[in-house]
Amino acid sequence: MIEMPECERLKAVQEQSQIIGEFLEWLGDEKGYFICTYGDNAEFPQLPFLISDSRERLLAEFFGIDLDKVEKEKRALLEELRKSD
Repeated sequence: MIEMPECERLKAVQEQSQIIGEFLEWLGDEKGYFICTYGDNAEFPQLPFLISDSRERLLAEFFGIDLDKVEKEKRALLEELRKSD
């Protein structure tokens, strides 16, 4: 059996992540709020700009989950399943 530690970590925080994700969706879709940051633009240092990361990426970063590792683990599992057929 293939070990999938990053996928297991993702599953362990699924419920918390879902709740936070729903809150972020509510903020953006219903309230019209956006997550922004300030840049290093010398001309306009006080102007915020939108963060381009997806909610999924932000949540993964918050929980310390590497989505690239999750994808690799899923691909390895699929490959193992194909071999066993």
